[in-house]
Amino acid sequence: MEAAVGTSIAALNADEARLNAQSARVLDAHRALVTAETRLSFERVRLMICADRQRQVDEQLLADLSDQLEILEDAAAARDQAEADLAARLTEVQQRPPAATSPDGRPTPARHR
Repeated sequence: MEAAVGTSIAALNADEARLNAQSARVLDAHRALVTAETRLSFERVRLMICADRQRQVDEQLLADLSDQLEILEDAAAARDQAEADLAARLTEVQQRPPAATSPDGRPTPARHR
């Protein structure tokens, strides 16, 4: 991502108010992916806790595991979508024609000879 936009994620966050529209969309897509990854990790841990409980394997445990697996599948699908959205934004950035602006959207100074 940093190679595509030509600056670090930290710099994008720091200069958010001055980003061009395309860089802002990349930053938003990156944030959505981070959120989706965090949720996926959280739901995975919840599944592991549910499976690790010291209780009898019965219908209720199986139902709890099934419910948690469904939640994990939804989180994985949301993460996959966020990843695809970020990839699409990065492709847009890589295919843009060279412009007279820096990656943060500010015009590059003209050089006089």
